[in-house]
Amino acid sequence: MYLARLFYLVGILAFSGRAALAQQPGPAPGATPNRAKYAQPYRILGTDSVALFYTANYELCPPGCAAIRRHARLDSTGNFFGYVRDFWMHNAQLALTGTYRSGRKDGAFEVFHPNGELAARGYYRGGQQVGSWAYWYPSGQKRQVLSFGNGSTLGIEQFWTEDGQQLVQNGQGTWYRTDAGLRVSGSVATGRPEGRWRVQEITGGQKVLAEETFKKGVFRMGSTRAVPGYYYDQSRIYITDLDSYSETERFVQRPSCPPDPPETAQ
Repeated sequence: MYLARLFYLVGILAFSGRAALAQQPGPAPGATPNRAKYAQPYRILGTDSVALFYTANYELCPPGCAAIRRHARLDSTGNFFGYVRDFWMHNAQLALTGTYRSGRKDGAFEVFHPNGELAARGYYRGGQQVGSWAYWYPSGQKRQVLSFGNGSTLGIEQFWTEDGQQLVQNGQGTWYRTDAGLRVSGSVATGRPEGRWRVQEITGGQKVLAEETFKKGVFRMGSTRAVPGYYYDQSRIYITDLDSYSETERFVQRPSCPPDPPETAQ
């Protein structure tokens, strides 16, 4: 069974690697190739396990430029099953622990910041987040508690600033997040967005780049300054963290490491 899984994985990686590398120019005549650049993004660990190497965005990549290493098993169809562990390459600390069933996340999951602090903890069922999920800042301070119910709902139960001030308590208050120089914020009532929410620059002119309106948690409309106009289909605001680790289930491969910097003359 293990050999079938291994050969399946090698076949996937070899095919995708050949297709990707075929589009890349080879080393110039006389150049010394970077061995890590062309290394396979996996290692056999034993009779029942394999290590996979990923970028920070969970693209398969050579070990020489990997940010994350996963220890896992694959079933006969190439899907993850059982217990998986991810490690940060720079310090060998845990990046994620979880379990899979039939290729879907199922059971308890824990995600860790690069400094080793716990980032999120909760449960999956059939590939969907369910129940209450707790989140922490890299400092270790509590950040928020979200409720996913049976997987079809999302509620903001609690939220704290990094200095410990609680802004949402039992589903009532104000919520925000900052990312990539932007701040997303708005009011919360009965655990759901309410009223006008904004996406705003943190620095400079602190321009409002987008706004969305909610009524009793239901998205009504949004507008954006970048491309003037309104949208009514669905909210563009993310309250949950982006689960980039789910990209592992697609087995997307980065063709090679970034090129080495040029050597400087002595």
